[in-house]
Amino acid sequence: MNPADPTPLPPAVRWIDPIWPLESALGTTHRILFKPFDFGKWLVLGFMAWIYQLGDLGITPFQGDKLQADFPRNWESPHTILGNLEALIRDSLEPLSQKLFWLVPLLGFLALVSMALWVVLTWLSSRGSFLFLNGVATNQTQVASPWNEFVREGNSLFRFRLVLGLGGCVLTLALVVGAILMQALSFGPNAGSAWLAFGLLLTPALLCALGLWLIGSLTEDFVVPIQYLRRCGCRTAWGLLLGHMTRFPTAFLLYLLIQIPLSLVTALAVFVFAVITCCGCCLLFVPYLSTVILLPVFVLHRAYPLHFLAQLGAEWNAFGSTDSPAGR
Repeated sequence: MNPADPTPLPPAVRWIDPIWPLESALGTTHRILFKPFDFGKWLVLGFMAWIYQLGDLGITPFQGDKLQADFPRNWESPHTILGNLEALIRDSLEPLSQKLFWLVPLLGFLALVSMALWVVLTWLSSRGSFLFLNGVATNQTQVASPWNEFVREGNSLFRFRLVLGLGGCVLTLALVVGAILMQALSFGPNAGSAWLAFGLLLTPALLCALGLWLIGSLTEDFVVPIQYLRRCGCRTAWGLLLGHMTRFPTAFLLYLLIQIPLSLVTALAVFVFAVITCCGCCLLFVPYLSTVILLPVFVLHRAYPLHFLAQLGAEWNAFGSTDSPAGR
């Protein structure tokens, strides 16, 4: 592995094809998992992929209709709205006020435990990203060696993901609070203005959410492999990636667009598998076993950006020479 440096691309590289790396990734997936088939290898690679995807924990989306369903249905006119709303809040808070002495500490404790669990899972996922990448790139099932080898890179990725995740939490919390306030104000005389203001705030919030998703996707697909190849931190890897994206904007845009049908086809294949095999459908809800069953999906999505980057030159080929088990 070479240290981090802005090595210029070979002059011969004029275009990056976003299509054929997908075909190469399919071949790599077949060679790693089925040529030959080794169940023990599946279990180890599945363990790597399981650690790698531990950080992909979603937050339950806010269900606005649930709050609306809790409001009385017999409100006849806007003149009685404020009185009914005040009574509803008072009736809801009276029983809670008697339990605040233990409810507030309990909620605070659960929040701290949840935050600590998220931090631990994010750290494991960041370290596991290099573990699984190394397994796919080298077609080997070593665990201890790559785990210890990429400590600095994994910790740098962890800090970056931590900041990115906190930004997502703040954005989600702001949307939830805004939706609750608009839901409450929607029954008043200024309902139209309230929802208009919320709509104006929702547009930049959605753009920020899209930006956070895009940053997270590019980090996992390209920044992590660049860290792996260059042995550099996350910020340095992002600088190198932005240089490549500036040089080949169309290729990277097509790569992102290809992810849409690729994800749809993958989801459809998983759905068909779940429908055909009833037992397999049940196993998809078991954390580690589901990762082993879906291992071809994880390997394919990991190998695709690696083959994409390999077009930049030999120093960007994570598979090494063409004689490597996964690269040929």
